[in-house]
Amino acid sequence: MGKAPMLPSRRMIIAALIIISINFAMMIVLAQLHWFGRVIAVVGLIFIVLVIMVRRDAAGAPIWFVVVVTLAIQLPHLFFVPRTSDDAYRYIWDGRVLLAGIDPYQFVPLDPELAPLRDPLLFPEGEPPLINRPGVPTIYPPIAQLWFGLVAFFTPPAAGTLGVQIAAAGAVTVTTWLLARFLGERAGWALLYGACPAVALEAANGAHLDAVSALCVFGVGWAALRRRHWLAGLFLGLAGGIKLVPLLLVPAFLRRGRWRTTLTALSLVMAAYLPHLLAVGVLVLGFLPGYWREEGYNAGRRFALLSWLPEQWRLPVAVMLAALCAVVAVVRSSRESVLVTCCWLYGCSFLIATPIYAWYVLPFVVLVIMAGRWEWLAVWPALYVAFVFDHEILIQALAFGTALGVVVSVGLRRWIAERRQILAEESPPMPARAETFTPGAASPDGSRVSGGARARLE
Repeated sequence: MGKAPMLPSRRMIIAALIIISINFAMMIVLAQLHWFGRVIAVVGLIFIVLVIMVRRDAAGAPIWFVVVVTLAIQLPHLFFVPRTSDDAYRYIWDGRVLLAGIDPYQFVPLDPELAPLRDPLLFPEGEPPLINRPGVPTIYPPIAQLWFGLVAFFTPPAAGTLGVQIAAAGAVTVTTWLLARFLGERAGWALLYGACPAVALEAANGAHLDAVSALCVFGVGWAALRRRHWLAGLFLGLAGGIKLVPLLLVPAFLRRGRWRTTLTALSLVMAAYLPHLLAVGVLVLGFLPGYWREEGYNAGRRFALLSWLPEQWRLPVAVMLAALCAVVAVVRSSRESVLVTCCWLYGCSFLIATPIYAWYVLPFVVLVIMAGRWEWLAVWPALYVAFVFDHEILIQALAFGTALGVVVSVGLRRWIAERRQILAEESPPMPARAETFTPGAASPDGSRVSGGARARLE
């Protein structure tokens, strides 16, 4: 194994400078104009072109270069207010409530009991509160609440969302560094995550919890590959206690001794919920039931790829598809790498549920890079299409359908290639055919060989 290069190639440096400049220009345009869909599409296409341009150089990029580029992409986003959602303001509020010794699930932000905690930043005079849905309880799980409280402890109130933005940017940087170390000689491919402006938009700018969850999901994959089942369970429990979605990976951890991962993860999540359950009862569910209704899952309006079905059929069909994926994951988890199982299982959850919030994809992107199943990245732009056209179910179906087509076609080609390789390895070698000469027939050099001469040759 050769020594890792100390310097990136010239092409990598040029590509990095281009995407850093484009990233900064993107934030300036988004701050001035309401062109989100067009801007993210153009930036995404430029990023894809740059990735193709440096695909042969990326593997050899040194880790320090990966980290520096990631920081350069993240930093500009800290100087702009969140663009894709107002979730960050709820993070600040929940952390402040927790530091005040009040259970964050007990009162809604507009409750008079919490009036002493309000400030002009979150509750501007004469204007609506900046907090996301101030009239409903928080939706975020208990470990997320601990994260909010930790960040709030170190962030002065006047800093606004800067504390949670820095924390999310830090999570992306650490995740990218760990990805580069995990990939070894292919370290530069970690920049698919760290150098992508869309990741920075959702993390350093939007401060979304999914960036922290992605760091935990990396820990799940890293520990599972090393058969450290209890440690993998700890990371999975942390990821699920921050955002519940990673718990969909549980079916991949039910066989070959991995049940310890599931046991640890579920125990950690339940232990995190228990104090709140004892304190406030069913209020611990927060806005989760309301989110389910608001997004249209209860009525079957959200499942874009199932939009051709009657609405009353979509939810049952989606549940059956999810159950089928879980069963297949349990079966295949004993035959393939745990990273591959987690990758396609997580990806199938997006194709079934077809959510519209693009930041949900951050932990999934980390799994895709770790597993090397690049076709699943097609799900990423589909979520942005769904986000921009959030009320156009047909456009969403087209976007997710395209992603599904890419996944199926590439996966089928890989399966055919693997089958051919297996058949080639299993087929016995063909025996060499002995040269025989018939009396009077031509010899290999074209001369005639008589019967007596053939007898002497033999």
